[in-house]
Amino acid sequence: MTDQHGENPPEPLGEGADQPPVQPEASATPPPSPPPAAPAAGQYDFNQAKSTLQGAHKFDLGIMAAGLVAFLAGFMPFYTISVSVGGFGGSTSWSAWHGFFGWFAVLLALAGAVVVALALFDAVSLPMPVHQLAAGAFGLALLCLILALFLNPLPSCGGVPGCDIGHGFGYWLAVICMLAGLGLSVMRLRESTTTSVTTA
Repeated sequence: MTDQHGENPPEPLGEGADQPPVQPEASATPPPSPPPAAPAAGQYDFNQAKSTLQGAHKFDLGIMAAGLVAFLAGFMPFYTISVSVGGFGGSTSWSAWHGFFGWFAVLLALAGAVVVALALFDAVSLPMPVHQLAAGAFGLALLCLILALFLNPLPSCGGVPGCDIGHGFGYWLAVICMLAGLGLSVMRLRESTTTSVTTA
């Protein structure tokens, strides 16, 4: 056989010649940033709570403080008994939870503070004006403390000389808190009523 001139033998195909041509990669577009996550159920935005307290009326803050302090006073010496015989003496005390009028009074004061707090944070809708409810709670609490002044739950001394039954620091602190909470609630109620009439 003779070589055929003018015909070039086919060149060998290079590696990857049998593969389709590679397409240029498209420019990757970054995904949109996700929206800020909302607070999960059961969690509260503390920044919102802080701003709510900073913008609250000073009387409302006073009412809440009075109710909380009155509740804490219930754990302090509320009822006292002291005995002094022959130059020797001793005393002991009980908290407000030892007698009905004591613990019921401090719970009422706490309820008055909680009502104002719930209204302040828009946590619940109340059937009556919030400050009217608070004034009623503090007023009834004060009445209970007045009754506790005369109806001391401690047993009587039974004529023992040098024996004295009285009330401790917690009782008088609670009385002051009840008076403060009642006064602030009434003032706030009058202010709210005056504002409503003026707006109307």
